[in-house]
Amino acid sequence: MYTAETLPKGKNRVMGTIQIMTGFMHIGFGIVLTTLTNVYTSVFIIGEIPFLGGVSFIISGCLSIGAEKSPTECAVKGSQTMNIISAIFALLGIVAFIVDLNLNGLYRSGFDYYSYLVLLAGNGISIVLLIFTILEFCIAVATASFWCRATRLSPNEAMLIVPSTTQADLAVPLADLPQPPSYTEVIYDPKEQPS
Repeated sequence: MYTAETLPKGKNRVMGTIQIMTGFMHIGFGIVLTTLTNVYTSVFIIGEIPFLGGVSFIISGCLSIGAEKSPTECAVKGSQTMNIISAIFALLGIVAFIVDLNLNGLYRSGFDYYSYLVLLAGNGISIVLLIFTILEFCIAVATASFWCRATRLSPNEAMLIVPSTTQADLAVPLADLPQPPSYTEVIYDPKEQPS
């Protein structure tokens, strides 16, 4: 059982949640880009990157959350492997989006107004997905490197999971605790010596 960490507890949960949301966004926007392929040429869609990448982002996010809750060797290595796969898909997605944006310039002669709007919408979706793909790449690499550090520990070494914040219930008033006396208030009596 891994009990350690160099990242405060809860950070993997946040990064896993972002990965899951990014995966669903890729699948959703991938479906929208699929409907635009009559005008918008997309290497991203042809390579099935939104669907395969989106599913891998969702799986790696779920495994990151699960590995934080129960950091067994199998969960940690599974999360590490899926984050590496997600980083590869994100890298492929970044390249595909750059190619898509270069293939679909803003103006093509012979386009009517409708085709021009579809092209603009496709470019806009590609730019948004490019930003989220870069974010996913950074998160996948960071999470994979964190779990890589965790698996490098020897079996006798322990990792300490430290809570990142302390939560206090602000609705409950704090009890007034008596303060210890200051040094000037303490009277020293030489007759009273500790036994």
